[in-house]
Amino acid sequence: MAIRRNSFVNLAGNLVGLVLFAALTPLYFHVIGAERYGILAIIWTFLSFFSAFDFGMGSALTYRIASEARSDTSHQSDYFWTAMSISLPVGVLTGIILFGLVGGGLGNLFNLSPKVGIELFRSAPALLAIGVCTVLLSTAGGLLRGREYFVTNAVLAALSLALSILLPVLAALLISPSLNVLILATLAGRLIVVLSAIVFAHAVILAGARPSVSMRSARSLTGYGAWSSLGGIIELTISSADRFIMGAVAGPAVVGYYSVPSSVLARVMIFPMSLGSAALPQMASRSAADEAILARKVVKMASMLTPCFVAGLFLAEPFLRLWMGQKFAGIATLPMQLLLPAFWMEGLSALLFYRLLAQGRPKTSAAVGAIILLPYCALIYYLAGIWGVAGGAAGYLGRNTMLLGGRTAVTRSWRMMAEAIGIDLALLVAGLGACLIALPGRPPILVGVLITTASIVLTLKRRPPEFDSLVRDSLRRLPLRPFRSDLNTGNGSDG
Repeated sequence: MAIRRNSFVNLAGNLVGLVLFAALTPLYFHVIGAERYGILAIIWTFLSFFSAFDFGMGSALTYRIASEARSDTSHQSDYFWTAMSISLPVGVLTGIILFGLVGGGLGNLFNLSPKVGIELFRSAPALLAIGVCTVLLSTAGGLLRGREYFVTNAVLAALSLALSILLPVLAALLISPSLNVLILATLAGRLIVVLSAIVFAHAVILAGARPSVSMRSARSLTGYGAWSSLGGIIELTISSADRFIMGAVAGPAVVGYYSVPSSVLARVMIFPMSLGSAALPQMASRSAADEAILARKVVKMASMLTPCFVAGLFLAEPFLRLWMGQKFAGIATLPMQLLLPAFWMEGLSALLFYRLLAQGRPKTSAAVGAIILLPYCALIYYLAGIWGVAGGAAGYLGRNTMLLGGRTAVTRSWRMMAEAIGIDLALLVAGLGACLIALPGRPPILVGVLITTASIVLTLKRRPPEFDSLVRDSLRRLPLRPFRSDLNTGNGSDG
């Protein structure tokens, strides 16, 4: 099954960033301080909006190439360069609008110290350039996914994650921990990755085909991409509101304590995200009945992670204490326990998001996000104002509950989701309830062992056959080496 192999490749690439994040975050946090780490977390969240400001070109490329131009290189080249020509001015324009406000607004909003405020002002040009690079990389990634070049995509993702962590840490240690130095180091890494992606796309995927731009391709891409972009902007607004609102209500230092556990769990999400991105071109090319069968398999595969989230509820405090220190654990343990079921829901919700894109329904995805946006912002503003970091985490849990429910409704997946994850959800609720009842102490070890063991046993008993095949494939392919699909599911040379 090509999706198994492609998911494994995506997963392996992202694990590099996870290992580096785990190893270097404590050093990074203590070298630059809670205030700078918090404002960087807000900036990177803000910067993530640029992935949606490619006017949906990345997802539109994936969909159009997977469903229309799988074997026509000249058609693919026309789509690619048309998409890049749209993305570049859009990225520049939005970068000017957004990052032109950095020096004048962000520092005042979050009450930064004068020194950090000056550093932030000096960072605005580099942030603009990083934004443009992010837009172009997002668009180029659409071609890689559409042609199922998942090895290359994974290598670029790993390189991007590695450089975004290593270069700023080295700059902080060897040059200065100031924001402008850290952001310049990040820009250097982004430039390396985006140039590599463009050169590879032109020389290898498109076989050096002559670049061309056409109105026909532009209309086809923007028709799909506009709604995809709007949905992405709404989605990123929903995902980013926690840090912005908490920063405004409680200050950037509080965001730093929230962002570390949140970032850990976001990186654990690489498995469902890898599944979803690998399944997207497959679902887009199948009939409705076959697409529904594939979607069920993907959801069941993602639910295999449930025991990790259940165990994480009971291991959050010792993990944070050993990793970040006793003081940090005292503040961040309860938020992490609330974020664990939130991210479990987010992974499943992401799979339904990919399903909507594969069905050619980006407008529906955008509508779901728009409906929950204002209620979520109001919820997190209220809870963060009352309970600080823990309130922000509780608001994020509410957000993902609404998002998963909305996407399940519009894809008519209630029965499928109930059968696939009903027991898993019950065990997560039981584990979180045990942790909350035990506050301010730790939950009894016996309770944690019983609930975690039940989750492991039930998950293994209900595992899909594809999981065993994925494990066998993973063991055979270590160390990772380039390979291609042996099924008629794509034409990428490393698929």
